[in-house]
Amino acid sequence: MAVNHRETIDLFDGCTLDLARGCVIRAGEPLHLRPQTYQVLKYLAENKGRLISKDRLIEEVWQGRAVTDSSLGKCIEEVREVLGPGARQYIRNVRGRGYIFEAGDEGPAASRTVSVRSEQIDILKVLVHDEESDAESIGPSELPGALSAPRAHHWRTRTLIVAGLFVIVVAAAAAVGLYRLITHGHSQAGVIAGPFRNMDISRVTTSGKLRHAAISSDGKYVASITEDSEGDSVWVRHVAAPSNVRVAGPTTTEYVWVTFAPDGDSVYYLALDRDKGDTTLYRVPVLGGPSSKAAYDVGPVSFSPDGKQTTFVRMYREESHLIVAGADWRNERTLATRRQPDFFSENWNAPAWSADGKTIACPIRLNDERGAYETVMGINVADGAERPLTSRRWHHVGQPVWIADGSGLLVTASENSTGPEQVWHVALANGEASRVTHDLNDYRDLSLTADSARLAAVQDQTASSIWIAAEADANSARQIVSDSGGNVEVAWTPAGLIIYSANAGNSSEIWVTNAAGSNPKQLTVDARVNRGLTASADGRYIFFASDRSGHFNIWRVDADGRNLRQITAGDGEFYPDCTPDGRWVVYQRGEIEPNLWKVPTDGGEPVQLTESRASRPAVSPDGTLIAYHYLDSKLDRWGVGIVSSAGGQVLKRFDFPPAVAQRFVRWAPKGQSVAFANRPGGVSEIWLQPLDGSAAKQLTGYKAERILGFDWSPDGHSLAVVRGVSTSDVVLIEQKQE
Repeated sequence: MAVNHRETIDLFDGCTLDLARGCVIRAGEPLHLRPQTYQVLKYLAENKGRLISKDRLIEEVWQGRAVTDSSLGKCIEEVREVLGPGARQYIRNVRGRGYIFEAGDEGPAASRTVSVRSEQIDILKVLVHDEESDAESIGPSELPGALSAPRAHHWRTRTLIVAGLFVIVVAAAAAVGLYRLITHGHSQAGVIAGPFRNMDISRVTTSGKLRHAAISSDGKYVASITEDSEGDSVWVRHVAAPSNVRVAGPTTTEYVWVTFAPDGDSVYYLALDRDKGDTTLYRVPVLGGPSSKAAYDVGPVSFSPDGKQTTFVRMYREESHLIVAGADWRNERTLATRRQPDFFSENWNAPAWSADGKTIACPIRLNDERGAYETVMGINVADGAERPLTSRRWHHVGQPVWIADGSGLLVTASENSTGPEQVWHVALANGEASRVTHDLNDYRDLSLTADSARLAAVQDQTASSIWIAAEADANSARQIVSDSGGNVEVAWTPAGLIIYSANAGNSSEIWVTNAAGSNPKQLTVDARVNRGLTASADGRYIFFASDRSGHFNIWRVDADGRNLRQITAGDGEFYPDCTPDGRWVVYQRGEIEPNLWKVPTDGGEPVQLTESRASRPAVSPDGTLIAYHYLDSKLDRWGVGIVSSAGGQVLKRFDFPPAVAQRFVRWAPKGQSVAFANRPGGVSEIWLQPLDGSAAKQLTGYKAERILGFDWSPDGHSLAVVRGVSTSDVVLIEQKQE
């Protein structure tokens, strides 16, 4: 390894590696990478011009820990993602050999005499072999030097052969380079030809409290749903003037979606009682007036171009149905049906009706031999025939919108469980998907003007932190982890340590720290932790949910981060919790119709515990009971269920208060109450529901914006709480005039 005694290393495009601070500096601002990614970039930068094998990189960065090539690949992709498109031409992969950092003062073109493929390098090495040379250190920029010193006793017999082959190799490299230039140009042309290739992004609102939004077809108005201490409200804002009119609310009912009527004279919004499962669709004049009920039990709707039909997705038990109805929501007919594990994904996004009225685009979740993924399906309105509109596989797909000329559509999508949800363009001619936005924000609720010149979206920014409080006392609360990402899990270990998940590059990893928050340590690489994290009662194992196998399953890892192992093999398995005796892991299986299962901690045959709906199990301190939350189909209300750890029927049931937004429960230390996060007045606190049926009461006084998770220490005297802060506003993405 080449030792660099400088405090900085120049990279490319104005980027500098700051060795003292352990980050990249661009335009004076630090760009922080996760530790492994930084070390990969540092090692390559310190060895400019040298081809470094994958084995060498893994050994240097991970110091003998067992990781796969994919972990290294994710680090390279993170470098390219954070540092921008220029990184790809400087940090190159030589197939089958490794990576080379080619940046120099004169750029990549001047830093090498010739660029050839690894197979061509191998041919030349056979002819000019030097027993003292390091095969892995010979890169394209070193090739002329290697050729200038062949072994003396072969010089006369090989010089002409080498020279001839060198000419052939250079010619082949030139041809390959020309081919790549042409094909790259065609590929880039496909992206450049898409919409919003030149765009301006402006913020329409600044309150940070937007939940949902839509723009009118003429681009003059934006309708939005806000959430504050009074409840949810619907507002209509004139884009070009500082006028903002509240047309519905405030109310404790949750408003989950909004759009404009085809004629632009009114606004539709969808209401959902927080403690119930049925929806009600309302219509209100665009400038205010009384709201009228339009339909019941419908999802977000899309109108046909002529305004005479509507479409929406309806979930029922294990099935999802794409419904077409009249403009009055009568005469329903089912256009297409999907059954778990495949389903039309609704998630408060509407199917999108094409401009010619012939096709409905709908997000869909599919499964194949490679695992579960989401994409966009086109359904023929005439006969219900389905065809994928793109071959792109995403982790999650949000709202699709059609471009006016029918050439394609825009959609929000995330590439993995921890990556940001960005705006993508799908070209219908070839199904190619390309990103429109390139940042770390989340975008959702897309809507387009009739001429497709203005795109409105809700832009989200979420940060979370972990706090510790003694005896749940808000005055003693102290922050121990900051900015750990938007999807954070937290749990205590029997030894009094805190394990939590935090985003690291393109993956969410398990970290551990003490109760003071000092010496945090990353335990896993490429674990992709999401929706569940817990430690076994004996402290030997950590269990978590991950989609790293293609499906969401329960995984186990040793307490030191070693010996990663998958222990369930179903589809859609989340939120593990261990029994105190260390024998079982209880978990949720399924999303639309979830129920509870358990599996031995060493893996084996799973056992079903409940037939009825049940989500996010929590095992009682004595191991005899399991608490969970669920939507009661008979009462049509959200509540807390208690069942025996051996399974069976519900033993106790409690209603959730209407203000509960984060529906999950934990057991209080003595097992006499279950705890949940309640949000009356827009302030999130932990409340306790006694098992004796007495009224729920407030425990904490944090006055937090949102409580995303919490867990008590093994002795019951300390409480770890994940507190989240989110800002959501409407942004306009507009085509630049060229």
